Amino acid sequence: MPEAASAVLDEAQRQAVDHGEGPCLVLAGPGSGKTRVIVERFLRLVREGAPADRLLVLTYTRKAAAEMRDRVERVHGPFEGDPPLLNYHSFAQRVLR
Repeated sequence: MPEAASAVLDEAQRQAVDHGEGPCLVLAGPGSGKTRVIVERFLRLVREGAPADRLLVLTYTRKAAAEMRDRVERVHGPFEGDPPLLNYHSFAQRVLR
């Protein structure tokens, strides 16, 4: 993780970003930095070699999913295809197709 990004995370956020194998559920109130944690975790996994198309990040709204995609692409650059940063409805549509 770039030094600048890690400097803005508190200890609990850093633990979520650095969480080892397996799913990681982030629950917190509004304005607490959930989106930053999720974006930083996604970017860390991609930097460590995880294929972006094998990761799944879900959120409630299309707006939140678009914001996460924008933040990821600002740091990483564009992905081939759509990075799997989706809202629940879009994910369910993909499953049903």
